[in-house]
Amino acid sequence: MYDRQITQDRVITFGVSGMLYQNGLIMYDHQTESLWSHILGQAIAGEFKGTKLAFLPALQTDWQTWQELHPDTLVVGPGFFGRDVYASYYASGDTGVLGSQIPRDGDLYVKEYVLGVRLEGEARAYPFSVLGKEPVVNDAVGGVPVVVFFDEATASGTVFGRELDDGRVLEFQTGESPRRATDTATGSEWDIFTGRAVDGPLRGTALTQVPITYAFWFGWADYHPDGTVYMGKE
Repeated sequence: MYDRQITQDRVITFGVSGMLYQNGLIMYDHQTESLWSHILGQAIAGEFKGTKLAFLPALQTDWQTWQELHPDTLVVGPGFFGRDVYASYYASGDTGVLGSQIPRDGDLYVKEYVLGVRLEGEARAYPFSVLGKEPVVNDAVGGVPVVVFFDEATASGTVFGRELDDGRVLEFQTGESPRRATDTATGSEWDIFTGRAVDGPLRGTALTQVPITYAFWFGWADYHPDGTVYMGKE
């Protein structure tokens, strides 16, 4: 998700160009028809070439979970296909119209879902298959301490910074209740979707959410060939 306001007094709107760049969707803006990569959030051609959109934190989850978190949500009307026209593509080993730029015999299946994180010049991917076994990951990306939370039941993942305003860096572990984690320093209980402490000494404290990208492994790797991959505790 990106902020459409690119300057203090200019907000742009987007449409789908129908083109691909490295197997990624290309948008265009209605104001100048510049072309934008949706994975990079950056204009790659046209008047705005080189301009970057501000990356915003977001959550991809199921409707029931979202309603519980945000009961007053307005919903964009669904399409009229009556079925998922991409179902066969999801089930196949195809890697896009252009083919993937990474080897097919890599450590991950080309269509493995990953959570992609970009911080301080480093791109790091967290495979769903790993997160399903390790739903709380204390890690660092670009030298920034982060925690990755994952709920396998809804295939929902979030990433937050682990450093508090007072400079303390927390370590987390799975909680006793679903969709909860606890920090090892105070035993406070945290909501993994909101990053907010809901019980304990740190109750009311909110972690800073880190923007993430949900992607197929081949799509993420095409754009981040020098990125790293979290493969679980050693």
